[in-house]
Formats: sequence, C-alpha cells, structure tokens
Amino acid sequence: MAYFFDVILLTIIIFIITYILLSFVAMPFAMQLVTSMLTTFVIIGSICKIFFRDKKHAMSYRNFITYLIWQGEDYTKTLLSDVTDSKNIEDKGEYLLTDDTAVFLWTKYGRLSADTLVRLYRICAKDGIKKAKILTTNSDKKSLSFVKRFGDVVITFESFKPLYRKLKSLNRLPQVQNQKVNKIQLLSLIFESAFTRRNGFRFVAVSLLLVAISLVTPFSDYYLILASINLILAIICLIRSFIKK
Repeated sequence: MAYFFDVILLTIIIFIITYILLSFVAMPFAMQLVTSMLTTFVIIGSICKIFFRDKKHAMSYRNFITYLIWQGEDYTKTLLSDVTDSKNIEDKGEYLLTDDTAVFLWTKYGRLSADTLVRLYRICAKDGIKKAKILTTNSDKKSLSFVKRFGDVVITFESFKPLYRKLKSLNRLPQVQNQKVNKIQLLSLIFESAFTRRNGFRFVAVSLLLVAISLVTPFSDYYLILASINLILAIICLIRSFIKK
C-alpha cells in the first residue's frame, strides 16, 4: 500500500513542478494545465517502468524470517534437514534430534514465553535429553535465564542467521519476484484508498488553507490552482461516498 501512496505523492509533486516551469512559457492556461498533466503522466510512467519493473533477487534475512514464519515449522524442518552438516538427524515431531541435541523451531512473530520454555524443558526431560537449542526469531533473555537457573537441561538460543548464510552460500535461498500490479487494479486500489470520505474533509481543509495563503502572497494564482485541485478531489470523495451508500 505504501507504493500506491508514493506514486500519488510523486505525481502531485511532479505536476506542481511541471506547471510552475510551464508558467514561464507564454501559453494559455488550459494548454498549460493539459501539458502539465501529460508531462506528469509520461514522467510517472517512465519512473514506474524503471524502478518497479519485475525483479528477481536474493531474499533478505528479514524477508527470509517472514517467509519461514508463514511457511511454518514443517517447512523449516525440511529446509534445515536438507542443509545440515550432520547426517544423524531425526524428526521427533516436537523437535529435530541431531547429535544428542534437541533443536526446537520457533517460527512465530511473538516472543518465547517462560511457559513455552518450561513446556520445551519438560519435553527434553521426558525424552532424557540434556541439551537443547532453540532456533527463533524472537528470544527473551529473562525467560532463558529462568530456565538455566531451575532446569537441568542446557537450553541455548540461536537465530536463523546460520541457516540463512548456509542457504545463501549454496544459492538455495527462495527467489522472490516483484510482480507488476495490473494497471486497472492499481488505479482501483489508489481510488479506494485515496478518495475516502475522511480524505474529502482533508482536501477541503487544505483547499481553504491554500485560498487563505493566496490572499497574502504574490503567487496567488498557483495557490488558487492547487486549491481548485483539492476541491475537485474533495468532490470526487463526496460523490464516491454517496455512491457507496
């Protein structure tokens, strides 16, 4: 969604700059307005084609973490099993057992709570495991110290960075592709997000402010033009609000 607002803001800025530059050229007002709009659309189209075209690139660590969270623990287990150096690795359901060490995977947005760590400790104690490692995106050092103080199982935290580096060195990171948004869909999303009833009041407020500024500045024409544009946008918001009812 930020992409759409960036395009809107960039369009407005380029239009204003283009119109101001054309004001130094002797031509009728209507021609200045139409030329500014056409020039703006050409520039915006070129920028979108250059900077927002389809790209394939290696996934960043942050996106990799998000990807693991959405794919879940089963996918992460498979990924870890495929690239681990140890050949003695076994899936125990709740964890992976490798070299007498239980490897738990915490692929969630939330932090590990003390209750969760106690549950993992009980699993290790039940299975007779003395060492455990938790691969996690979020760690709570207070909870870890709590387990270390009262438990007889050595539990350590580790991030997914070693796994990320391993996959990156093997060129096996998931490839992400920035797909082009359909133009009709893009315009629809912009229209839905920009022309709301609340934004209509904002357009009116900005328009009134610009009219007030035009009364005390020698460049009153520019402010009146911008005020008119905001009023037009406010009218569009109002019409859309009535249609939705």
